[in-house]
Amino acid sequence: MRSYLDLYFRLIASRIRAQMQYRFSFVMDVIGNLFSNFTDLAALFVMFTQAKALGGWSLGEVVFLYGLSSISFALHELFQGAFDNDIFAGYVQRGQFDQMLTRPLPVPFQMFTEYFMLRRFGRMTQGALAFALGVALAQPHWTLAKLIYLPLVVAGGAVFFLAISIAGCTLCFWTVQPTEVVNIFTYGGTAMLSYPLTIYQEWMQRFFIYILPMAFINFFPSLYFLDRPDPFHLPAFAPFLAPGVCVGVFVVALRIWSFGVARYTSTGS
Repeated sequence: MRSYLDLYFRLIASRIRAQMQYRFSFVMDVIGNLFSNFTDLAALFVMFTQAKALGGWSLGEVVFLYGLSSISFALHELFQGAFDNDIFAGYVQRGQFDQMLTRPLPVPFQMFTEYFMLRRFGRMTQGALAFALGVALAQPHWTLAKLIYLPLVVAGGAVFFLAISIAGCTLCFWTVQPTEVVNIFTYGGTAMLSYPLTIYQEWMQRFFIYILPMAFINFFPSLYFLDRPDPFHLPAFAPFLAPGVCVGVFVVALRIWSFGVARYTSTGS
């Protein structure tokens, strides 16, 4: 494990050095990535000019939800490597994935180190600023337990989004093309999680609690952080299941990936 960690940081460092050769381009990419994501946050403020609450949640509480999911999504995007549906489809089409299969390293390890974009720090910064704003507006009562639990929730959300990306890339073994359905649950998922789950139709609530439990990325933990009652009347310990649920989904995604790799037949490129 130690040797893999050392190799991981060496490979990522080489990716960073390559991108820093063009520093002005890097700075502009980060700035562009930062401000392009503020439109969603601005939409929240515009919405609340016409309403005092959304599903019983105040502006500060909704911004808290938005910031929490944004940080997790940005963290996943930063470290997902080549587990990006659009990028990985190109690897399959050009036969680059075949090269990975011949190297003496685990394929998932190669995927995580194959692609690293510093400009994605822009989204991370935007998410952190949005979360800080949500905290300032909602003013939750922080305790030591909440402060300890917060990074676990953020990391768990990133792992959940990563699981969706991995499962989505597996589809490329059969489609050979990027599949937009993956973006529904990544980009679309983080947009959906920006609002209280209670505003959606009942079938959607059940789907995102019991089938694809994305509600555990930020909604149920936010109930704990903001001292809000659970509208779904789940057991009191439900918010604390979030990291375990996210890791469980990730394990399932890895098994789906292994199933796909075992049946990969190449495109002949």
